[in-house]
Amino acid sequence: MKRMLLAVLADEMYSARFSDYINHHKSMLIDLVTFTSINSVEEYAGHGMIDILLVNDGMADEAGRLNNIKKIIILSDGSYTGQHEYPVIFRYQPAAHVLKEIFAQIAEDDNIPGIPLIHTPKQAELIVVYSPYGGSGVSTYARNLCAGMAGSNNVLYINLEIFDSFAEYENNTDNREYICGMSEAVYYIKQRKDKLVFKLSSIIKHHKDGYNYILPAEDYRDLYSISPKDMECFTDILASGMMYDKIVFDVGYIHASSLKLFQTCDLLILPEASGQVQENKQHSFERLLIRNGMDKVIQNIQYIAMEGRCT
Repeated sequence: MKRMLLAVLADEMYSARFSDYINHHKSMLIDLVTFTSINSVEEYAGHGMIDILLVNDGMADEAGRLNNIKKIIILSDGSYTGQHEYPVIFRYQPAAHVLKEIFAQIAEDDNIPGIPLIHTPKQAELIVVYSPYGGSGVSTYARNLCAGMAGSNNVLYINLEIFDSFAEYENNTDNREYICGMSEAVYYIKQRKDKLVFKLSSIIKHHKDGYNYILPAEDYRDLYSISPKDMECFTDILASGMMYDKIVFDVGYIHASSLKLFQTCDLLILPEASGQVQENKQHSFERLLIRNGMDKVIQNIQYIAMEGRCT
């Protein structure tokens, strides 16, 4: 996979701290080079292209005159007056937040080429948690599963429910953030696949229990607009284009796209049936898989006794 070349032109202490973060949190998307003088940037750019240059606002004029730099982003201390047309990022925030803003800029900038989808061997294990009947506690189980695996794995939780309980359960999400969750991811899956990996990197959030997550869709119709081909693209990017060991999908709808996800996953977790009605629904779900030629999916099902049986 092609990586973006990110250059930082800032004071030595800031550059060192940013570099330490990047080196500690390996990224498949970027290569980093740091500079402390405009002359060293000019010399480097004379031999090759720099995709993104982060620069202190006092150096923006000089940097703007250099060649072979696709995009300049200003690192501001909060006193920037807007004299340049370049986007601005507040420098005194965690490096993770700076990086998310950079990825968001890349995703929206048509002058920076994206990354074509290339089918490569997947690196992450894909786990789906689903219930053919309500009130079984699958969402609680899925979140606890992520928290339990996060100690020794890099884990991503993706909520694909029609009606979400996750954000309100966390009680720290406003309505605007929903738009920057799966709803925005769906748009990129369908319209701008080559920028999808950057968009995902900009909207993924970190949970206090150690795993990362993507906020649910704002509107159930966004989920139903995903085609099986879209879902294949989505899982390819997640499993082979990002640095995750385990990806857990909390699925709350049946559609051609969710059936594709069931086919793609390594493990499909269902709650053990409680009573005759739930057993009948379980059998009905299994017959649906067989009718769709998905006999092998049944072999990947693991039935789990789920405590709490609430969400």
